[in-house]
Amino acid sequence: MIDKLDEKQEELLAKYRQGTCSPEEAATVKYLYNLASASAEEMPATPDYQQLSDEIWNRLPAERNIRKLSIFKTISAVAAALLVIGGSYLWYNNQSVQDTKQAQVQDIVPGKNAATLTLADGRKIVLTADVKGELATESGASITKTANGQLIYEIKDQESGDPHALNKLSTAKGESYQLRLPDGTMVWLNAASSISYPVSFSSAMSREVELVGEAYFEVSKDKKRPFIVKTVHQQIRVLGTHFNVNAYTDEPELKTTLLEGSIKLSLEGLSSGRQDRILKPGEQAALAGARLNVANVDVEQVVDWKNGDFVFQSEPLTSLMRRVSRWYNVRVMYAPGVDKEGTFTGKVSRKKNVSVLLKALQSGGLKFEVIGNTIMVKNQST
Repeated sequence: MIDKLDEKQEELLAKYRQGTCSPEEAATVKYLYNLASASAEEMPATPDYQQLSDEIWNRLPAERNIRKLSIFKTISAVAAALLVIGGSYLWYNNQSVQDTKQAQVQDIVPGKNAATLTLADGRKIVLTADVKGELATESGASITKTANGQLIYEIKDQESGDPHALNKLSTAKGESYQLRLPDGTMVWLNAASSISYPVSFSSAMSREVELVGEAYFEVSKDKKRPFIVKTVHQQIRVLGTHFNVNAYTDEPELKTTLLEGSIKLSLEGLSSGRQDRILKPGEQAALAGARLNVANVDVEQVVDWKNGDFVFQSEPLTSLMRRVSRWYNVRVMYAPGVDKEGTFTGKVSRKKNVSVLLKALQSGGLKFEVIGNTIMVKNQST
């Protein structure tokens, strides 16, 4: 198929070099180039065009035929493929290199594995890479931090555990952490989040925790004691399953997504009264005000943060930049005239500096300026 498209490929590349591409074609060229080369460590000194074309193609996300590639326009998959094939040329296009440097005036490192543990007696323990070993012993539980940054509770005395003594694990912006609760349940806590939980579940009829922000749960099975997650207006009841809860106060919707097993979702304190729903794997319940919507979603995108990535599929700019703000601990501002609802599709590692992500997002006439801990989003024409 590639051989048959050589003539059209050359024609499109010639238009780009001459500056006669349509806005849609130019936006697609820049988007695909930025996305494909975002994770490249270094550029080759001598161009091998076929090899570079293959490398760029391989760096693109698996959904290469997604139509909404541009922030503003809908581009045909055929045109996108043509531009990707010849995309290696862009590595040697001075104007393109100049454009991509706009996001690299300053740089910000990604978030880290860190959190603050507040014990039931009020003591606070800052958890960083330097802190290891046993941190505390209380209510029959030994609290230990492993070398790989996991907080583990081990019940030494089942009888002395106090179910009313609550601990709290909190992450600030730019932090995330992993926790193993006393019952063996695993919790991944995203940035700017907190979870409160009993020191021991031994004498309780249920295992209840309270969440603010976002967390992913792999619940240890216990048929006698259901696991309950409480958020604002919502209670999630499970016996043993995997699910993600996004309960950030600055998000327009409260989202619960089921990956494995089943959960019972109870909504309380709404004008429409109490609502109960049972979710199936792959379904997401989104609560906006008093309106609850249940739909199938791409679970890979939902738990991208837990897997160390940013995965965005037709995601509005404002939604994406809220996630960027939390992970890189930055403030995001928009210049007048920026289309905040323009959408993006792609994948970038959360381990990369912010410049790599912004480079991948430069398309459709946008540019990003990093000043201190502030990212200013502008149109390239301003």
